[in-house]
Amino acid sequence: MQGADSRMLIQLLTPKHIPGLQMERWGSEADGGYVVPPHIMRGVSALLTGGIGDNVEFEAEVARRVPSVHIALFDHTVASLPEHAPSSAKWYKEGLGCRPGFLTLEGAAERAGIQPHQPIALKLDIEGAEWELLDGTSESFWKRVSILVIEFHQLNDKTQWHRYARLLRKLEPHLLAIHVHGNNHDSTVHFSRQGVYVPITLELTYVNRSLLPNSITPVPWSVPGPTALDRPNRRGVPDLPLNYWFPQHGVFFRRLKKNVGRMLHLRA
Repeated sequence: MQGADSRMLIQLLTPKHIPGLQMERWGSEADGGYVVPPHIMRGVSALLTGGIGDNVEFEAEVARRVPSVHIALFDHTVASLPEHAPSSAKWYKEGLGCRPGFLTLEGAAERAGIQPHQPIALKLDIEGAEWELLDGTSESFWKRVSILVIEFHQLNDKTQWHRYARLLRKLEPHLLAIHVHGNNHDSTVHFSRQGVYVPITLELTYVNRSLLPNSITPVPWSVPGPTALDRPNRRGVPDLPLNYWFPQHGVFFRRLKKNVGRMLHLRA
């Protein structure tokens, strides 16, 4: 099953190109910066963030560009907000998750006073707890999300690939991946016999499908990453190359030739 799971994961983690959709980098020039469609970001009423650590530069830029936005920050691991946090943001010392003592996404939105009719931008960097949130979030909530910026962690845990694929499929009816970047704080994981390597931690941007014109047909990315808008999360370390959506035919045939040669040698 692992081969089928890896192929499905690669398909689900491959973003689509939307012709004519403008993209910009918001936030820092390193960790804490994300690539988003600005005109859709300007249309949200609220930004709900899970996981802040010591960096809220993305939230600060959202506050500057969308002054009317309601910003709610959830992180139970920090003692206070960073100094550069926007004054309009409200911090809740609570974690997001589906375990006892944690808030679900629906619970966090309610806690922050975000109304069901208000379009939400959601940013999640919660060190692996994103998977349980995907598992425990209702379909109706994803309909409310205009933009999802999320870091997927622990992609090197091959025992979880089937589960990851199942959870990512829950997003498919409502959200479309439009950007991906590999976090170079981690390395890569070997994903298939064809020589495909995927970063252990991936940053993806999703847009709600209902906000895209019906006349536009998304197409899979046809260029390798990182893009001109991306920056290494870890300064001074090269960014991770991204090309896992390309068929690795050369690797496959080199391995086939090697194996055939080994079989012929054993028969001789």
